[in-house]
Amino acid sequence: MSFRGYLIIVLCMLGVGAVAQSPAEYNNRGIEAYDAGNFDFAITWFERALTQAPENATVRRNLCNARQGAADVLAQSGDFASAVTHLERAIAADPANPSPLVQMGAYYLRLDMVSQAIRRLEEAIELKPGHLDAHELLGEAYYRDNDLPWARAQWEYVLRMDPKRPGLRERYDKAFREESIESGFKKTDSSHFRLTGPKDLPHHVRNRIIRLLEDAYREIGRKFGGVYPPGPIQVILYGADQFSEATQLDDHVGAVYDGKIRAPMTDKDGQWLPEDELRRRLAHEYVHVVVRFLAGENVPWWLNEGLAETFSGDFTPAMAETLRAARAAGALFSLAELAPSQLRARNPEALRIAYLQAHLTVRHLWDRFGQRRLRDMMSALASGTPAEQALRENYRRTYDTLLREVLEQIN
Repeated sequence: MSFRGYLIIVLCMLGVGAVAQSPAEYNNRGIEAYDAGNFDFAITWFERALTQAPENATVRRNLCNARQGAADVLAQSGDFASAVTHLERAIAADPANPSPLVQMGAYYLRLDMVSQAIRRLEEAIELKPGHLDAHELLGEAYYRDNDLPWARAQWEYVLRMDPKRPGLRERYDKAFREESIESGFKKTDSSHFRLTGPKDLPHHVRNRIIRLLEDAYREIGRKFGGVYPPGPIQVILYGADQFSEATQLDDHVGAVYDGKIRAPMTDKDGQWLPEDELRRRLAHEYVHVVVRFLAGENVPWWLNEGLAETFSGDFTPAMAETLRAARAAGALFSLAELAPSQLRARNPEALRIAYLQAHLTVRHLWDRFGQRRLRDMMSALASGTPAEQALRENYRRTYDTLLREVLEQIN
């Protein structure tokens, strides 16, 4: 076919120079493109139909659906910001439709933009009271905002309407347990964090923790190449017994990030933790905030925990000696075993070895390849690339070859 022939086909697809078509014909072309998953073409045809029939509710709904489809494709590739832009246009096309508002609320939660998520989800419920997905997500948004009573109120409604809602009863019970412990706590805001802790927490301790968190925000953000998640980032402070009761975690867990940073300020004897130990724990958990902001849940355990360990403390000769002994005893793990985002329950000693391996592995990658490769790896993970494939593409290593390199560090 000649170049002119190709040009005519392209121009006809764009409606340039073609015989004028009716809104129905444009709409039908849009439906065909939508059904084929060609959302950009579908948007083009529906917009042409809407130009001729601006009040047509069917065309407006179709255009909204096409923009939602395009947003979903972008979200699957990790580009939530562009996905949100599509959804803004979807809402403009069909303002009475709650669906794009709910979808946008979910994306804002993924971006940790909690206040924006709350606003959009509340708008969705105003349009369609009783929309269970909107109520469930709004409960999650309130929970992330540490507004536990309002979170439970949303989830109570959903459970009343759908008692078998997957995973929701567990989240509700967790929020109820936390609220019973934190009901008398006091909130304090800093530049990027919202601290919630006991009312009798000494002023100098609260200020010290704020300083440590803000230091972590700056220093770790620089290490990731200028990555600063939106605030306020929720931090819950406990005594040691309160921490155990709220989190239901074993004594060997020093702090945790579950969408909020949770940390005890005292040891089991009620003594304040030394500042260096507080700094290490808070920095460790803040790294998890940045990792989730960058790549969501698609991060292997060894990388997530290895980054947290590497950016919160040194790898010492004593740690290397522990790994040498573990290797001699055949107690080391393969990286594939350390890949699941939630490592299977292990005894404390085995878990200590796993953390040391993750620490040494990431320290090796960081010292040898630096910031740019790390950012590229995180971008690949954010787009849904499997972990070992992302490692091969960005570091030219498999799990096995990387493990061999890392073990050479402790010979």
